[in-house]
Amino acid sequence: MIQDLINQISQAIGNPYLTLYVISIIPIVELRGAILTMPYMFPNGTIREFMLGMMCCVAGSTTVILPLILLTRPLLHKLKQSKWFSKIGRRMESNLADRAESAYSEEEYQKSASKHKKPMSKDAKKFWGLFAFVAVPLPMTGAWTGSCIGSFLDFPVWKASLAVFFGNIVAGLILTSIAYFLPQEYNNLFLYGFVILAIALAVSLYFIRSKRAEKKREQEIEKYKTKNEYELAVLKKEADESGKTLVKKEYIDENGDRHIVLGNDEKRNKSVVDKDDLI
Repeated sequence: MIQDLINQISQAIGNPYLTLYVISIIPIVELRGAILTMPYMFPNGTIREFMLGMMCCVAGSTTVILPLILLTRPLLHKLKQSKWFSKIGRRMESNLADRAESAYSEEEYQKSASKHKKPMSKDAKKFWGLFAFVAVPLPMTGAWTGSCIGSFLDFPVWKASLAVFFGNIVAGLILTSIAYFLPQEYNNLFLYGFVILAIALAVSLYFIRSKRAEKKREQEIEKYKTKNEYELAVLKKEADESGKTLVKKEYIDENGDRHIVLGNDEKRNKSVVDKDDLI
């Protein structure tokens, strides 16, 4: 069934190498998924066919590196400012910033610098951290994710691009070796195992990030006297990033209870009182 589907895609495009190039551009699938289809495209294929196929996969995944590094942060900034997608933008930015912190930690760099007389430079640390992240041939560590992370590392674009590029080559060589030497009867098992691993990693990362975000939030709250002060600081930060004015309004409901409304939702707050008390 899988082989028939892959053959149909290849026939529709017209060339197996062009097919690999196109598949490797697709997010989530990208180089890793494309290489896993090679045993179906080249049954009993030679090492030459597999290496040419890998080069097409590398070429396809390389196509997205520079645009993603340059455009990820501006696009997320636009999303955060939009009315409908602001939450999605903030969540995506938080996830990518968290992954960038995993690839390079300023705190870990300072510890390393204190232990060694000639520590690795910050740019080198970021380069090798990003390279290692992409080079590990696991799901969700490919050119798309690596490039998006590279845009948050704040170091030269060409260095981030090379780190993702070389990491992709290493991951491609590892997976191509497995695809070539693995007996054909295990191809389906390997492909299904890779898909299951991708799902398991996605679920695990979700819970890990949720716990990490909650822990980080608790640490941030400890810096303030009360939880309300922390939430007010978050609102101010979001207002500064979006360019909107943070509004504080008070009103008394029909039961005589006094309420305070904080936020930058002007439509909601205009119905509360006539005058804005700007913070």
